[in-house]
Amino acid sequence: MISWDIENMLHNKTFPFSQCYIVMYKLKIYLLILLVSGGFAGMEGQYYVSPAGADSNPGTLQKPFRTIQRAANEMQAGDTCFIMNGIYRETVMPLANGKADAPVVFTAYNGHRVIISGSDTIGAKWERYKDKIYKAYFPEKVLQLFAGKKRAFPARYPNLNKDGDMFDLSDWLPVHASAGGDAVFSRMDFPPDYWKGAYCKILTGHKWIAHLGKISSSSGNTVHCDKRSYPWNDYKPDTYLGDGSGYIIMHLHALDSPNEWHWQNDTLYYCVPDGKKIDDIRFEARTRQYGFDCSGKQNIKVENINFITASVDFGGSVRCTLENCNVLYPVPFYAYTNGWGRNGTKGKDYSIDHWEGKGIHISGKENVVKNCYIAFSWGDGISIGGVGNKVEQCIIENCDWSATDAAPLCVSGKKHLITENTIRNAARSVLVHRICDSTDIVFNDFYNSGFICKDLGLTYSFHTNGGGSEIAYNWVHDNKARGAAFGIYLDNYDTSYVVHHNVIWNCENAIQTNKPAVGHRIYNNTVWHCDKTIGTWGRKGTKIIDQKVINNLSDKAWNTGTYLSHNLTTGNPGFRDPANKDFSLKAGSPAIDYGIIIPVVTDGYRDKAPDAGAYEYGLARWIPGSDLDIPDLTDIVLPAPPPGTKR
Repeated sequence: MISWDIENMLHNKTFPFSQCYIVMYKLKIYLLILLVSGGFAGMEGQYYVSPAGADSNPGTLQKPFRTIQRAANEMQAGDTCFIMNGIYRETVMPLANGKADAPVVFTAYNGHRVIISGSDTIGAKWERYKDKIYKAYFPEKVLQLFAGKKRAFPARYPNLNKDGDMFDLSDWLPVHASAGGDAVFSRMDFPPDYWKGAYCKILTGHKWIAHLGKISSSSGNTVHCDKRSYPWNDYKPDTYLGDGSGYIIMHLHALDSPNEWHWQNDTLYYCVPDGKKIDDIRFEARTRQYGFDCSGKQNIKVENINFITASVDFGGSVRCTLENCNVLYPVPFYAYTNGWGRNGTKGKDYSIDHWEGKGIHISGKENVVKNCYIAFSWGDGISIGGVGNKVEQCIIENCDWSATDAAPLCVSGKKHLITENTIRNAARSVLVHRICDSTDIVFNDFYNSGFICKDLGLTYSFHTNGGGSEIAYNWVHDNKARGAAFGIYLDNYDTSYVVHHNVIWNCENAIQTNKPAVGHRIYNNTVWHCDKTIGTWGRKGTKIIDQKVINNLSDKAWNTGTYLSHNLTTGNPGFRDPANKDFSLKAGSPAIDYGIIIPVVTDGYRDKAPDAGAYEYGLARWIPGSDLDIPDLTDIVLPAPPPGTKR
């Protein structure tokens, strides 16, 4: 601040010239002190970007840059890029790292709405190919297409249902798949090699995951795939193959239905819906994977930005943050080599050779995704690895259209925190946490899994040392799978999970601890309207070892474990309003004071003893999940319909 004597003289219009000289001298000294002390750092470290700007500008508010990347090229630790209203079609790659106390920040300016798109508009002239199918020259590989804000469908046989529900199996054909790569479809007869070059997608055998093959030859009702995803590479064919259903996708011969598309040989094809004219439709063709690539970076913050057909990469990053962002359509259709993973086909001679099924990709350590909405993915919504990362207050939904072991949230690594999220609507599990040590999963709302696959949990772990991981204070409900539909699934070879204070309902088995199972702790859970409280399965000779089951509440018996105590089974538990998800206890409930003290787990109980179940009478009722508002971006792109939605 300017000293009082200088400020007074500046406002005195009658002071003499000698005083003016002194004022100017003192001002020069003051400005020098500010520069040395960093007093202007906030001003010098601010960059502005606008679609109306130019990258030759200085990046000021009055003369902003045109691209975010131009600002990213200049920014250093402590700098902020303010982005103005508009759509930005780029992949931003920050050059500099931030510092823990001086991050590099990218954010929307003053409440502006910022869109980063992985798509480009199609300016080429369309010409008729045949019937209602048109074509246009477009040399960039098209990964996804939107026509008039609506998601167009990759050419498929048989056609996707008109509603666009990606979890509807009624539009798949019956198929029988065998070892060696043959798939025989019912009600199909085409000339030799009609489908050569397409992909064959099948859900067969036990229907745990869907398989993918690249069709190398075909004849009549049979396609043959030399290149196939694991485990259709003939691993355990009695388990994974046989009868099921499937479809053929990504071939020009399958392009015959309104709003379908196909790209090959620098040419984009599109089938125009009835009543539409090709020149009246605005197309957005996805050509980029990421909107922000911060892989290997440190202390980068990305805030208040909408990503449409573009994802974010924090792979190998440290202390990077994605906050108050929305990510729609993070992963398009991708070719995969392993149905139990999300790896792409790079180097495998598939036509889509660079994609992976990872959604928002996070590894490294201490990265955060917070207050974000993520939806509509062929693969994961968020993919976590590394150490000490966090996902909180997010809504993640409608993912794993591939029907593999992808999920709205997939977590590996260790020491992560997954808290206060709403995660729902998946072909398989909504949360996969395999090979994930010492990770706490608390205060989340998990529901609507298993729309396509079988034998799964809303949460799923396999062959993992939990290392004391807590799965606690969650709602886990409504597994839609048509076989082996579990709530919390700790599959074979899992150890040392602490599962407490969860409410689980509308599942086959609420908790599944498959053998060998070692050291699990099952405390103070409430289970309602499930076939069983706890189930188990394992090969002959495998066992459950040191599994304690205490203070739980259900209408079914608690009978699986090595030590069971103070578990209440009753058909009249005295819930306040279970029809509206209120499983807290009314006065007089038999669960009150029914339990025993478990250090840490029951701390804070009231009255004589802890209550049985997830809620302690007299304490405030906890409600899990995110209270985030889902954004309305329908003027830019329409959402994909959730399962069962008719349009």
